[in-house]
Amino acid sequence: MDAVFEHDELSKEYLEAPWGEWGRSLTLGLVSVVGKFVLHVMNRSEFDRVDVLKDAVMERERDLGLITVSNHTSTLDDPMLFSAMFPLSFFFSEHYHRRVRWSICAREVCYSNTLFGQFFKSGKTLPIERGAGLHQPVMQVVAKSVSRGDWVHVFPEGKVHYNERLGPLKWGVGKLFCDSFLLSGRMPMVVPFYHVGMSKVLPKGSVVPRVGRHVKVRVGDPIDLSDVVDLCKSSTREGQECAWKEITHRIGSSLQDLENSY
Repeated sequence: MDAVFEHDELSKEYLEAPWGEWGRSLTLGLVSVVGKFVLHVMNRSEFDRVDVLKDAVMERERDLGLITVSNHTSTLDDPMLFSAMFPLSFFFSEHYHRRVRWSICAREVCYSNTLFGQFFKSGKTLPIERGAGLHQPVMQVVAKSVSRGDWVHVFPEGKVHYNERLGPLKWGVGKLFCDSFLLSGRMPMVVPFYHVGMSKVLPKGSVVPRVGRHVKVRVGDPIDLSDVVDLCKSSTREGQECAWKEITHRIGSSLQDLENSY
């Protein structure tokens, strides 16, 4: 396990709201207004079993971490899908409940300049370095956040698949699960969902969302990983990597089942 987890100053650097907690709520709220307009007014959206996700977000124990996973088919998947699934009040009241998800975005996309960086940081989106591997500091911060009870959404494919077919998953999601468990001693909840249609709303190379498309989202049951969680305790790197691989495989199987259900 990485030894850098105790760096609270690093967590503060990544997680602090650059425009204050009210500014964070305003940022999240205004983005959700846009997301709802795009998916509910410009386009048509339907959601299956979204209550499973809402219960996981709002009703779980406060110190129980949550990892949501989904396929990735456009650069608007997050925040648009969450904006459409949750009420506006959820985002505008973030300063009160602090339950809105943390997300991860490539640094060269979301942190390309100071203003962009402050905007995405205010919107609870953290920068990741493409090609920097599993052990970069931001992933340690994310694991620590989950261990404290936060919600983090990840796209385990690691890139956008515009053909809307599930691609191979990266081991990072398995490592995130294990690291969070080792820090807190509790398994984080893992909830999958699968969506179709977002690649039609914002096709590759487009910057303006399309009109008249149909988006569907289906939420799966929380993934039971209780029979493999002890693999995370391996004292060797080889054993740890086997744990990450097995957990990632389980998550991939759940996403595959959701894809096959369409």
